[in-house]
Amino acid sequence: MATASTTDPHLSHEDGALSAQQIGVARMSHTARLLLQAENLPDPTFDLLSLMCLPVTALWCRVLRFDPTAPDWPDRDRFVVPSTTMLPLLGAMLTLTGNTAHTPLEYGRHPAIEVAPGPAGQGVAAAVGMALAEQQSSLRFGRSLVNHRTWVLAQDTDLATGVAMEAAQLAGRFGLDRLAMLVAPPSATQGSEFADSLARFSASGWTVRKVEADNLPAITSALAATLRARKPTLIACLPSASPTSSLGVHLLPEEELTGPWSATARRGASSRRSWLRRFARHRQRAAFEREHLRQRPALFEEDWHRAWQWHMRSTHDTSTQEAGLAGLHALSDILPELVCLTAASAYTAPSAMQEHTGKRTQPATANKLDCNIQEHGMAGLLNGLALHGGLLPCCAASMMTVDRMRSALRMAALMRQKMLYLLTGDGLAMGDGGGGWQPVEQLASLRATPHLAVFRPATPDETFKCWEAALEWQGGPAVLVLCPTQGSTHTVPHAYYGSAARGGYVVSQPEKRQVTLIASGPEVAIALEASHHLAERAIQAAVVSIPCWELFADQPSSYRQKVLGTAGLRVGIEAASGFGWERWLGPEGVFVGMDDFGTSAPANALYERFGITAEAICEKVEHHLFASGAIRGLTPPAPHQPRAHARGP
Repeated sequence: MATASTTDPHLSHEDGALSAQQIGVARMSHTARLLLQAENLPDPTFDLLSLMCLPVTALWCRVLRFDPTAPDWPDRDRFVVPSTTMLPLLGAMLTLTGNTAHTPLEYGRHPAIEVAPGPAGQGVAAAVGMALAEQQSSLRFGRSLVNHRTWVLAQDTDLATGVAMEAAQLAGRFGLDRLAMLVAPPSATQGSEFADSLARFSASGWTVRKVEADNLPAITSALAATLRARKPTLIACLPSASPTSSLGVHLLPEEELTGPWSATARRGASSRRSWLRRFARHRQRAAFEREHLRQRPALFEEDWHRAWQWHMRSTHDTSTQEAGLAGLHALSDILPELVCLTAASAYTAPSAMQEHTGKRTQPATANKLDCNIQEHGMAGLLNGLALHGGLLPCCAASMMTVDRMRSALRMAALMRQKMLYLLTGDGLAMGDGGGGWQPVEQLASLRATPHLAVFRPATPDETFKCWEAALEWQGGPAVLVLCPTQGSTHTVPHAYYGSAARGGYVVSQPEKRQVTLIASGPEVAIALEASHHLAERAIQAAVVSIPCWELFADQPSSYRQKVLGTAGLRVGIEAASGFGWERWLGPEGVFVGMDDFGTSAPANALYERFGITAEAICEKVEHHLFASGAIRGLTPPAPHQPRAHARGP
């Protein structure tokens, strides 16, 4: 390890002003600066990290519970570095504490990296989620198993983002007193904006402390106060106002106490050994292990199916939204690790139950946490809940708010974290709210996201199978898109061939298939009605439901061909944009859907306006069959022309 024979320019007073522990911290900080200097960083980055070196070193030497021999043990303190700019400082701390892993400091490759760097504010929101996970887990298992803290090394740009502000408000509302943030100072030209950010955090229920970044006694005092705080804490580390530092330690030219002998490594190893002894004799050890290994309880399938049926019997609503929420209620009964965050928009969509009872169905569960209208912050918290481990995070929100949550959802898919999204109010059910509440491009954009599974079920039974498939999905987040109404009064029968659990299946099959009507969600019932009308006109049409494109694409090609058919016209039907449907329809296929934004009108009027009705589909099918020469002898009908640009009902 490097030795120091010079005086640190940040250190200028006498050694006697500090305790022996503080002198050790200062010497470690100086060594960390030497490591950073060897990185050949750009001058602005080096100056920023050099300024934050002492506060971070004090945290690691005096407070942080981190064992370099087991950097991912369950009850460790989480040290979140959301920015690539600050990662070299984490690398220096790992080197000083003896973590010799020769792997890049990247998420998924180095065990000490808690979160993947992303857009500003996302790491802060994820850290709030980790603190929430610690709070919820400790309520279940007690402080003997769950007793750690979450620390964040953030920049001033993180604080200024909307997602960080929403997450901060949720942290204050939930009382996450084991969350603390060290914030790097801004440039001189952004001082007023930084002051505004600190004021907003203070108003959100945080304790805000300002310290000079080279004043070790003040830093130590702020860290000690954080351990006693009853609110989340933000420590703003500011440049010294005086030209000389308030800290003085002449560094001796002898070798530093680093590696396994460092204070951090000794404290972390001792804490982990004590935790392992408590864990070995804890009465909830089996449950703790099962949840952290993401295993299901014994007899899970039977218990969940029974609970789901019980919840479905208590409602007269047969919409997928009601069935999806019934699945959520059933899961909360048998999975104690399920934590559900709900937005106010999740239960603003009207449903048949509301029409009968005058009440709105709310996704209330045992572990439900209300996030009001802060959907973006809620999605960021969801990432932290998943990254923490031991919990199954879930959220419920309106389909239209997914655009606000997209950045956090994209980060979840990038990190391949398992979580569940219930998006209500899909389709044209919110027609009276105007075009702003009618999804058009959202489905296509979600399906285009890697590692993200999108489920759009058609019936309550299909919703249950989609729930099962979503729980089985391990590649990343799973999104259930739910509609509060049905597109048609036609009853969808059980599968003729295949299963919804495979992403797509045949609903009805004629003797000789001439046309294949492919749909998802409420439009499956419309496709089934259209197939009956076509049968009256001597046109044999099969009906296929594809609730999940991602699962269907993973099936063998022989299965997909048998479901979609190898000949005849393919017609896609969905109350959304047709972008991406050519994947299943082929070059000669026809899509019936929305090519423009909606307007204010009842749902049934909107379906007619866009031509998403059984009669309009039959006309389109007949027109294309006549044009292709598949049927002859009659005058070809004119295809239905949707009035997408009309302004009234």
